[in-house]
Amino acid sequence: MNRKKSIVVHDRMQQNYKYVCSAPMGKGFDPSFKPELTPQQMLALGVFGGRYMRDGIHEFPAAWFSHARLHPAGVPGH
Repeated sequence: MNRKKSIVVHDRMQQNYKYVCSAPMGKGFDPSFKPELTPQQMLALGVFGGRYMRDGIHEFPAAWFSHARLHPAGVPGH
């Protein structure tokens, strides 16, 4: 069975924004899209100074944040 995951976003930039994940994770991109790093690798490097995604971590796969370098201000549980 192919159930689509619904996401409701409540963060500093959006409230009650809803979307449905309609493609399999990591699939459905334009063939010319060839990123050099995965989201998990970028977060481990502290992309955007660790500030941009710190309040929306529940919207993304937990594995992305296993070694993320996030700025401590505003991080849930910190």
